[in-house]
Amino acid sequence: MNSTKLKIVLAVATLLFTVSCGAYYRMITVLDKNGNVQREIYAHGNKERTTDLFTKNPFLFEVDTTWNMHCLDSVIHYNFFGEEKELNVKISKQTKYLEQFTQDIYTHKNERSLAVPEEFLLIKRGLLFTRYVFKAKYHKFEYHPDVSVDNYLSKEEQMLWTQGDMSSYNLMNGSEMSDYLNNIKSKFMRWYGRNLFEVSFKCINKLNDKYDLDKDKEKIYKQVIDLIDDDLTKIDPGFVCSVLDSHYKTTYFSKLYRINNLILDDDFDRTVAIEAQVPDVVSYELVISGSILQTNAPIVNADTLIWKVDGMRLLFDDFILTAEYRTLNRRALWITGLLILVAVCGGAVLLVKRR
Repeated sequence: MNSTKLKIVLAVATLLFTVSCGAYYRMITVLDKNGNVQREIYAHGNKERTTDLFTKNPFLFEVDTTWNMHCLDSVIHYNFFGEEKELNVKISKQTKYLEQFTQDIYTHKNERSLAVPEEFLLIKRGLLFTRYVFKAKYHKFEYHPDVSVDNYLSKEEQMLWTQGDMSSYNLMNGSEMSDYLNNIKSKFMRWYGRNLFEVSFKCINKLNDKYDLDKDKEKIYKQVIDLIDDDLTKIDPGFVCSVLDSHYKTTYFSKLYRINNLILDDDFDRTVAIEAQVPDVVSYELVISGSILQTNAPIVNADTLIWKVDGMRLLFDDFILTAEYRTLNRRALWITGLLILVAVCGGAVLLVKRR
């Protein structure tokens, strides 16, 4: 089985059945009128007892020498959309253009989606105003489930469930929306359970050399679902082996698991390795100079636009941040005013001479 397949399923269970235990990052991006960028990223790291060194890199990407790292003298408490978290380390960097951050950052493939958004800033200079178009794209996680979510949820339902996109549901009242969300959750869980079964089934079938499991696959899946009491987290190679024993009236699969449990569990665990990324949260804060024309940021505080970015939003599609704003060209305004004044004065002089 491809090790990139279904790396997300166990993470979904974590989100649905337990309190989120992901990492939290505050990223502040300041853009000046010329497009120069100042970026600061805050995180929380665990330090060694005897030194100020961190036991592991607290950030989502490799921090090279182009970044300035600062261990904060005291812990900062920051409210991440209703959850207060501690931050104790900051990195900062200045560049002449926004796209450089995407080019210069190195990270592992499975971590890149949340760590490195594809960003750009387009500057359109006019006579009186300069217009700025900002866009940041967080790419969808790279995974390929055996059973597509499209078999269970429409595209609109996927966007509502993972990104909170209400554009297709504006006519619903609260009661209707509650019923609809419960229906989406039920279908989402069926998709999740089916794929979690597929992972376990394939891990076992790699080592099985006695039974033709594929011909009884659907019957076995139904037995698994009937036995889990709606607790999809029970589905793993060990549990599926016990169901296979029951189905074929044998002890072959329990013995297979007992002998090869490390191999089976490791194969299973590798397919869900990205689970650590899904609960992670980034507070993306964009500080601009100018008047906001339009944005999809859910929070706007004066000149600061704030988006919540997390792994859940990257399950089924890219997550895109957009903003347009403009600044007044004061020098051009003064020159224009001066030219108008000269023209008026010149006209007045000509008028006097004619008289």
